[in-house]
Amino acid sequence: MPQRRFRLVASADYKARDNLDIPSVAQLLKQLKAGHKNARNVQKLLFTEMHVLERVYYKGKNQHGLSLFWRSVVSVRRMSTRIYETNVPGLLEVLAGMFHEEPFGGDIQTSCRQKVFSGAWTRIPPVSSIAQILERLLDMGTLLQAAIAAFQKAYRCEIRPPTSLLTRISKRFKKSQSIPAPDRLPTPPLNHVPEIRAPIYTNDDMDEDLGLSVERNTVPWITPLSPNPVVQAPTPSPPTNLTLSISPPPPDVETTTPLSPPSPSSSPSPPPTPLPSQPPRAQVVPRNIREEPPARAVSAVTTSTKPKKKRKKARDEIDDIFG
Repeated sequence: MPQRRFRLVASADYKARDNLDIPSVAQLLKQLKAGHKNARNVQKLLFTEMHVLERVYYKGKNQHGLSLFWRSVVSVRRMSTRIYETNVPGLLEVLAGMFHEEPFGGDIQTSCRQKVFSGAWTRIPPVSSIAQILERLLDMGTLLQAAIAAFQKAYRCEIRPPTSLLTRISKRFKKSQSIPAPDRLPTPPLNHVPEIRAPIYTNDDMDEDLGLSVERNTVPWITPLSPNPVVQAPTPSPPTNLTLSISPPPPDVETTTPLSPPSPSSSPSPPPTPLPSQPPRAQVVPRNIREEPPARAVSAVTTSTKPKKKRKKARDEIDDIFG
C-alpha cells in the first residue's frame, strides 16, 4: 500500500468530450508530454548519482562519525532519496491518464492499455482530482528548493574555491601580466667560434712494456667549421712550438777541450769511450709469466773445532747376564 502522501482520491465524476468543446486541453497535454520526457531524463541522472553516494555512505559510515563532511553526506543522501520517491514522471502520467478512458500501460500489444501520451483525449476529470495533483506538484517544488540549499552547502568548496586559493591565483595572474613578452629572441653572434682542443690519447701500457718514455708534441688547435657558410672565421696562425729548427748538435766536450801533446815517455792513453746514442732498454717480461721470487740466501753452517766426546753404548740387561 502506498504512503499517504502518494495516495490519490478516486472520483467517478467525469465529463465526456462530446458535451464539451475545449481546444486548450490538447495544447495542455502536448506541454505535459514534453515535461514528462524531461523529468524522466533527470530521474535517470539522479539514480546514477544516488548509486555512487550509497557506496560512499556504506564504506565510510563507521569511520567519519559526526564530522562536518559526514553530516553533509547524510543530508544529501536523505534529500536525494526524498526527491526520487516523489516520482514526478509517474505523477504526470497519472494526470495525463485522467483525460483518457483507457489507462496508460506502456504495452502496445495489449488492447486494454495504450502507450503513454498517445491517442486523443476523451473526457475531462473532476476539479478535485486535478487540484490534488497540483498540490502535490507544489510540494515537490518546495522540496526541490530545500534540496538545492542542502546541495550548495555540501558542495560549497567545489562550487567556490577558498579565499586563500583565489588570492594566490590572482597574484599569479597579476605577476604574469606585469612581465612583458619578448618581441624577438636574442640570437647568438656568428663571428665568435669557440676553439676546441683535440683530445690526446696515450697508451701507458705500451710505454711500460718497452721501457721508453714517449714524448709527444702538443697537438695543434682545431677550429670547427662555422654554421654560416658565408661568414668565414679567420684561420688561426700555427703555434710557434711546432716550428722545427734544425741546428747542429752541441759539440762534444772531449773534442773541443785542447789536449797537451803526448810525451814520448808516457804510455799511449786508451781511446775515449763513445757515449750511448740511445738509452738502455729494459728487459721485456711477458705479462702472463710470473716472476719467481729470489732464492733465499743459505746461511753458512758454523762448525766448532772442539772434539766431540764418544758416547758409550747403553748396556742391555742381556749383556749384564751373559757378560
